[in-house]
Amino acid sequence: MEKLLHTEKELVTKLKEGDSFAFEVLFYKYRNKVKGFAVKLVPTQVDPEEIVQEVFVKLWLKKEFINPDKDFQPYLFSIAKNLILDHLKSAVNRKLYFVGEHFQNDLLVDEELDYLMPEDAEEKLEKLIDEIPERRREIFRMSRFEGLSYKQIAVRLNISENTVDSQIRNALAFLRKEFRKFVVLAFLYFFQ
Repeated sequence: MEKLLHTEKELVTKLKEGDSFAFEVLFYKYRNKVKGFAVKLVPTQVDPEEIVQEVFVKLWLKKEFINPDKDFQPYLFSIAKNLILDHLKSAVNRKLYFVGEHFQNDLLVDEELDYLMPEDAEEKLEKLIDEIPERRREIFRMSRFEGLSYKQIAVRLNISENTVDSQIRNALAFLRKEFRKFVVLAFLYFFQ
């Protein structure tokens, strides 16, 4: 007669071998812990249950790489941490896409996009825009905040459209680079 209760090491070993019952036992044992972890780190608009599901899907897909001799919980939480970081990076990239490709007025009135970034990140983005060199910042603001075309900006400033284009590209590259640093630092703060 097979034991009904298994040690964690036995469950992890069975999971590694593809045992769906062991997976289910581990899922029910850890799902609330993973959910609690996610609730602390993801924006309120992200369903922590979605994170839980993603964590366990990833666990199942990578089961053959699990080392049963090592503690299982830190392994599981490292999966959760990486997935949450991916969600945060994705949100930042979407926000930067909207700043880069659409007029700021569209962004401000689109309430569905509010969940993409907390208020402190909005403030950080504004501060980063202020760090752009003056002429480049002027061109960027004319494009993104005033809604002027490259041609209109070129005429107004008596420069070529290519100059406008390169200045905006440089501004966006700076914002993407610096904002990613901000997100990584904010994320690391949570895990200190």
